[in-house]
Amino acid sequence: MNFILPMAIMALVIIFLTLRLMFLAGKFIYAKDISIDQFQLYDGEFPDKLKSARYQFQNMFEIPLLFFPLCISHMILNNSTTLDHIFVWGFVIFRILHMFFRLQNQRGLNIRPRTFFFLISLLLLGAGWINLLLNSFCI
Repeated sequence: MNFILPMAIMALVIIFLTLRLMFLAGKFIYAKDISIDQFQLYDGEFPDKLKSARYQFQNMFEIPLLFFPLCISHMILNNSTTLDHIFVWGFVIFRILHMFFRLQNQRGLNIRPRTFFFLISLLLLGAGWINLLLNSFCI
C-alpha cells in the first residue's frame, strides 16, 4: 500500500481551504464589508466567517506539514507496516473531521469536538513518527 492517496487527499483539502478563503475574501470585498487594502497587514476588523476561514487556512500549514515528510520518509525507506498506514489514514480522517468543524462559524460553537479531533490527529501523527523511528532503527 502506498502513501500517495492520503497525501493527495490532504493536498486537496489545503487547496479547497485556500480557494474557500479567496472566495470569502472576494465576497466580503464585493459586499464592501472590508477593503482589499486591509489584506496588506491584516489591519482592521474582519467578519467572523472570514477570520475563521483564515485561521483554518493557517492551521493547515502548522501540524499537517509534519504529515507530508512522514509519508515521503516511508516511501523512501520502504519500511512501513500496517500500523503506519493506520496512523496515516487516521490522521487524514481526523483532520477532515476537524476541518468540517472549522468550516462553521466559530463564535458560540462548542470547541470540544474540534479539540478532540485535533488531539487525536496529533497523537496519530506523533505515533506515526515514533513508529517510523522504531521501524528504521530497531529492525
